[in-house]
Amino acid sequence: RVAAIAGIALALAQPRWRSALAGFLGGEQTTHILLLDDSYSMSEETLEETCFDRSREVARRLLDEFAAAGSGQSLGIGRFSRLGTQRGDGFDLLPQSLTPEILAEAEQLIDEAQPSQSAAGPREAIAAAAEFATAGEAANTVLWVLSDFRDRDWRAADETASVLRQVADAGGEIRFVDCSPRPGAASRGNLAVESIRLVGGVPSAGVVLPMEVTVRNYAALPTGEFQLDLREDGVPRPGLRFEAIPPGAAASQRVDVRFPESGEHAVEASLGPDSVAADNTRAAVVSVAETRDVLLIDGATVPGERGGDAFYVASALAPGGGAPTGLSVRIDSQRVLASEDLSRFDTVWLLDVASLDPPEIEALEAYARAGGGVGFFVGPRTLIDSTNDRLYRDGEGLFPVPLAGDVDLLPDAAAARGGDRVADVVVEDHPAVAVLSGRRNPLVASVRVDRVMAVDRSFEPAEGSGLRRLLSLRTGAPLLIEQPFGDGLVAVALTTAAPSWNNWARGNPSWVVVMLELESSLARGRRSARSSTVGEPIRIALQEGLDEPQVDFVVPPDDSVIHREADRDAAGGLVAQLAETSVAGLYTSRWRQQDGVEQTRLTAINVDPAEGELETVGRDQLERLLVGVPFTIERAESLQEDRESLAGTSLTTPLLYLLVVLLLLEQLVSYSASYHPISRKR
Repeated sequence: RVAAIAGIALALAQPRWRSALAGFLGGEQTTHILLLDDSYSMSEETLEETCFDRSREVARRLLDEFAAAGSGQSLGIGRFSRLGTQRGDGFDLLPQSLTPEILAEAEQLIDEAQPSQSAAGPREAIAAAAEFATAGEAANTVLWVLSDFRDRDWRAADETASVLRQVADAGGEIRFVDCSPRPGAASRGNLAVESIRLVGGVPSAGVVLPMEVTVRNYAALPTGEFQLDLREDGVPRPGLRFEAIPPGAAASQRVDVRFPESGEHAVEASLGPDSVAADNTRAAVVSVAETRDVLLIDGATVPGERGGDAFYVASALAPGGGAPTGLSVRIDSQRVLASEDLSRFDTVWLLDVASLDPPEIEALEAYARAGGGVGFFVGPRTLIDSTNDRLYRDGEGLFPVPLAGDVDLLPDAAAARGGDRVADVVVEDHPAVAVLSGRRNPLVASVRVDRVMAVDRSFEPAEGSGLRRLLSLRTGAPLLIEQPFGDGLVAVALTTAAPSWNNWARGNPSWVVVMLELESSLARGRRSARSSTVGEPIRIALQEGLDEPQVDFVVPPDDSVIHREADRDAAGGLVAQLAETSVAGLYTSRWRQQDGVEQTRLTAINVDPAEGELETVGRDQLERLLVGVPFTIERAESLQEDRESLAGTSLTTPLLYLLVVLLLLEQLVSYSASYHPISRKR
C-alpha cells in the first residue's frame, strides 16, 4: 500500500527515463541548442506573417517545453547572422543550465529578435553549435535548426553534412523545423535589384555616364510591367519602366547620369513592395573627378609630334573644343614608367615603342595587376625579339601574344576578280567596337589596312587565358585583341595608330568612338561603381603625418555617428575600420587632415541579391543531400509537443501500469492475509 501511494506521487511528478545508466544514477544533462535563421529571406511575408514570425512561435513553444521538462535542461541560442561571422562568440545565449532567470532572458531574446539583412547560411552556425555538441560536456544534445531551408543554402551541403555527421556521431539529435510559408499560401513574388554598374564613359564632372540597372525575378511566375524609381544624390529623377520578366530571369536597362561637380555621388534604385522588402533597394557610389588622367608613351624620337601615333590617339581621347570627354592626356617618353607613380593614371598606352627596360616592365606589370588598363599599338619601331622575350615571356608577361613580324595584307581576291570588295576589317562581338557592327556598315568598309604585325603561327592561347578578339582581318588574322592581366586589362592593336599602316584615323568618325570605348573598357577596373555587401567592414586607410587618426562613421538608418580610432594593420599602415555594417544603405566616413581640411568618403552597403531566391528544399531533397546524417524535419505549423525528445522518455505511463499491478497485488496480499470464515455444510 505504501508502494502504491509512492507510485501515485511519482506519476503525478511525471518522471522521465533519460538513459539506462541515468535510470540508476539519477539523470543526465540535456542540452538544447536553438539555431535561428535570421537571413533576410526569412522576412518573406505571406498571409500577414513572415517566415521569421513562424520561427519565433516555434521557439516560444520549445522554450515552454524545456521549462516544463523540469531540471536537467541546458539551453543555448544563436542566430545565423552572428554565428556566421563570430562563430562561438556569436551565441546570443551560450549553452548553460536553464534556470528561471535564463528562461526569462531567452524569452526576451526571442521576442525582440528580427530578421537581419544578411545572407548568412546554415553552415557556419551549425559548425559553431557542433563545437558544443561534440565537446563531451553534454552527452545528450538536441540541435534545433529553425529555418526556411532555401535551396541556395543546401544545394551544395557537403561541408554542412560533414559537421552534422559529427554531431550525430557524438550522440546528438538533429531536428529541423521548416518555417517557410505554409503550403498554398499566396505570395506576391519577389523582385530584386541585382546590380547598378557603370557600363562605359568617363566619370568626370559634367560628362554623361551610362549606367545599367538589373532587376531579377525570383518568383515562380512572370511579372507584369513595373516601375523602378531612381535617385541621384538623394534627389528623385525619372524612373525606368520594365516589361514582364520570366521566372528566374533578369532584365537590364541603361540610364544616363551626369554629375556637374567632382566628388563622390550616389545612385539609388528602388522597387515597389513585394514579399521580401530587403532586396527592393540598391545603391552605388561613383567617384567623379574633374578629369581622368591618361598616359601616352610615344615611341617617336619627339613624343607627340604632329602626325605621329600619339597625336592621333590624343586627338581621339581629348579633342578639346566643344566635345569634352573628361580625359586629360599626357604624352611622354618611356622613362616615366619607372620614375613616376602610374596609379594616378586610369590607362597607359604604349605607341610603337621599340622595347622596354626591366624596371619599366616591372612597373607597368604591377600597374596592370592592380587594376590598371594598358593599351599597345605596334609599328615599324617595335622590336620583335625584345617584345617576345621581355613582354610576352612564353605567356607569363604583359603582352598577350608572340609576334612573328610585320607583313602586308594580302590583296582582296574577290575584288581582283571583279567582284564586290570585301572589307579589310571584321567586327567581333564586343561592346567597344559595337559602333562598327552591322552587315554593311560603311564605317567598316572605309577602313583600309595595308600592313599588320603577324602573330606567331605556333601560338595557341592557354585555356582560361581570357584572350578575346575585338577586330579581325578578312584573312582571319587578329587585328585588335584583349586579355586580362591580374585585376587589369591589356589590349593590343596589331597595326599603327597613325595612318601609316592603315587609314582608320584619317577622317573616319568611328576611330574616335572606338578609341573612347576602348579606353573606357581598359579603365573599367578603376571606374566601377562601388558597393559592398552587408557585413563587410568599411576600411579607411589614413596617411600618417597627413591625416588625424580618428574617423567618424555616419551610419543608416538614423544617421547615428560611430567614432573609431585608427589602428596599425598588418602592413604597418594606419586604418580606421567599421565592422558594424549590418544595415544596407549609404555610409559616410569623415576625418580631418592635420591642416584642418575635412575629408569624406561615401560607401554603399547592399544586401546580397541571391538571398532573395526563395525556392526551398523538401524532406526528400535533404535526405539526398545529407546522406548518412540522421535527422528529423517537421513543418512549423505541424510541430507537435514531443516531450520524449526534449528530456528523455516519459515514465508516467509505465508507472500507471505499475500502480495497477501494485494495487492488484495489494488486494491479493490483503485477501490471502485476512480471515475468511468457512461456512459449514448442513
